[in-house]
Amino acid sequence: MKKLSILTCTMIALLGFMTITVWAGPHFNSCGASGVNSDGSLNASFKIAGLGDNVTVNVTASAHADATYGCRNRGEQCPNAANKVNVQSDVSASGAFQSGKNGSVSASLTVDPPSTTLTCPGGQRLVLVSVSYTNVRLSSDASADTCSTSPTNFAANFFPNCP
Repeated sequence: MKKLSILTCTMIALLGFMTITVWAGPHFNSCGASGVNSDGSLNASFKIAGLGDNVTVNVTASAHADATYGCRNRGEQCPNAANKVNVQSDVSASGAFQSGKNGSVSASLTVDPPSTTLTCPGGQRLVLVSVSYTNVRLSSDASADTCSTSPTNFAANFFPNCP
């Protein structure tokens, strides 16, 4: 009976140690996004902890983007013409970050809107009319978990007068 009690206590202690070890491994403490920037890009920030000292971690910010491009004339108007295009694509940005002596990384990545092949006629310039990002999330090669920003959707309309 005494051997059974010692074995039970040992198993409980080992299970507790394994739980602490799993929790103490690399994980996202937080992530977020600030909204769409004036150039149509999106900044995604994060904090990863539990890395250990001076460890390099690769992080990727990803989203689905929906961008509308158009042409504006010298009068700052968008002609009601066929020279507008909608581009939908999965977009991402990646970076390598080094943890310090505290074993964590706090940083940001900037995701750009999808590009376009639209060309504008003379006297007009290409503009990003609007962009939206959905399902914004971060992942790393050091952790099996991902972090979804809250909210996960961001949008901006830079030229509401463009049809």
